[in-house]
Amino acid sequence: MRPSKALERRLAGRIADIPVVDVHSHVPSAAPCARTLRDLLGYHYFTELAHSAGMNAEVIAPDRPDEEMLPELLDAMENINNTVQYSWMMELARELFGFEDDRLTRDNWQPLDEAIRRAADDENRARAVLSRANIEKVFLTNSFDDDLEGIDTDLFVPALRLDDLVFGFQDESVRESLQRVTGVELAGGRSLAEALGRLVERFRVRGARSVAISLPPGFEVCQVDEAAFDRVVQNALRGARISQDVHVLQSGMLLKVAENCGHLGLCFQIMYGVVRGAYEHGVLQGTDLPVAGCSLSGLLPLLNGFPEVTFCLSVLSAGQLQELAAYGWLVQNVVLSGHWWYLNVPARIERDLAARLQSVPKNKLIGYYSDAYKVEFALAKFNMYRRILSRVLARDFVEAGFGAEEDAVRIASLLLRENPIRIMRL
Repeated sequence: MRPSKALERRLAGRIADIPVVDVHSHVPSAAPCARTLRDLLGYHYFTELAHSAGMNAEVIAPDRPDEEMLPELLDAMENINNTVQYSWMMELARELFGFEDDRLTRDNWQPLDEAIRRAADDENRARAVLSRANIEKVFLTNSFDDDLEGIDTDLFVPALRLDDLVFGFQDESVRESLQRVTGVELAGGRSLAEALGRLVERFRVRGARSVAISLPPGFEVCQVDEAAFDRVVQNALRGARISQDVHVLQSGMLLKVAENCGHLGLCFQIMYGVVRGAYEHGVLQGTDLPVAGCSLSGLLPLLNGFPEVTFCLSVLSAGQLQELAAYGWLVQNVVLSGHWWYLNVPARIERDLAARLQSVPKNKLIGYYSDAYKVEFALAKFNMYRRILSRVLARDFVEAGFGAEEDAVRIASLLLRENPIRIMRL
């Protein structure tokens, strides 16, 4: 049943006034805004959907000039104008650049491109976009060896992404980079533990409030003793094959990082359930898929072993949503965070959000994050979430008898701003 339009409108108006904290994005701090239309349409959601719908991957080759590539990509995007992803593009084009047409086509893209280029000349553009979106802070995704100098920490919060390090430690260049940024010469398990501690501290002193990693389906963290960790690290440093022990290495690194998070008061964001490179014919960033039916139980050694660390969990498959809610229901140091990737669709968010609101303590919910690659998309995505949140609170909270309108606004403030600030210790 659809909620009262008047109630939903009132809630939407009040929720729009709540500044939000975006706890996960891929926005590059040195170039947070689009400088051309290509910067926006190159977002993997558009290219992977257009490719899936039949577009040749060569259309978006990096060396093709905009005047050739964009018309062909826009032709292909005619097949995806039914999707929420397309609606994001149209909403940001209207709100930020004054675009007035209903569809973006090969015949009308150039004025939009020109408007984007003009706007990019404003050195305060990122601040203006975030102000228009009512977004207070945006968390970044930083590789372990990123240069953290010069980040505008009034707007952006660094976050240590661990994927390259944990899953790429056998690569000599990765080890060399770790030694360079930490000043620790790697010789075995003890020195790697020291390097990881220095790395987490390096990020913390530069304003980081979390570490993050995406894990494949079925990944199980195992308990690792010091002797086993030292042995496998030494073998990796020698370039020996460690295929049978690689899980010991990866688990040991995660356990060491979690220990440091506990010492330094950082959250641990875990996005669970993605198979990287699953579709070998995909376009850039369009090769990863979920697996239904895998369990979160492999994370229990982390959750049980470090009760002082807050773990912010996201999942990729709808089959994991009930289990995720149960973890939020029961496990004190688990927070449910956002609606990730393939689940970031209004129909799915609406059902899952209603279930979370009716089963998980309200102080353990981070409502949404943008996962955006440019700040313009954060505007469109959070606008979408605010509309869904208004509808769900009206129908499944107020009209369902769980609380009054004022209570609903209070919950919205917790999900969008207060919980992220408290949980991330901003």
